[in-house]
Amino acid sequence: GKIYMLIFFMITQILCAQQTEIDFGKYKDGKLWSITGDGVMGGLSKGDYRFSDDGVVFDGTVSLENNGGFSSYKSRFEKTDLSSFSKVIIRYRSKNYTMAFTLEMDKRWYVPYYKVSLKPTDWKWMEVEIPFSAFDRYNIGSKRPGKLTKEELKKILRVGFMSNEKRAGDFKIEIDYIKFE
Repeated sequence: GKIYMLIFFMITQILCAQQTEIDFGKYKDGKLWSITGDGVMGGLSKGDYRFSDDGVVFDGTVSLENNGGFSSYKSRFEKTDLSSFSKVIIRYRSKNYTMAFTLEMDKRWYVPYYKVSLKPTDWKWMEVEIPFSAFDRYNIGSKRPGKLTKEELKKILRVGFMSNEKRAGDFKIEIDYIKFE
């Protein structure tokens, strides 16, 4: 009986453990992430990802044709409680294009989500600390009133990166890790 209780306890701990870090460089986390583009609306933007020695590279081209204008690289849907954290720390480098880090609470694309801009770094590594209070609420590409609440942080379903300028052009970002503190 005791061994079964111990195994049950260990499995429960593993299943309930919050992933406070997503490490693309060291552990190649993100293999189960996927690219979502504006093709859902008929757009022609392109995006791809590949693992490097230092992290994951997400790059592509944004096209404004056919109502397009974005490409994204996002995690699988998985309920995550981030309410015990106050900020996200991201180590990345990028060029030519402002990107965004996103937090989603719903599988439906038209439900509001939150994002924060990641400025280009001229391909120099940077670590940025972003308080959750700095995230802005968006809905179907437009900024809306409202800030991220503790209740919403309890129900995060997906995180990701996306192009964050409504202009045609190439983008490139390499992400080493994401940490929640």
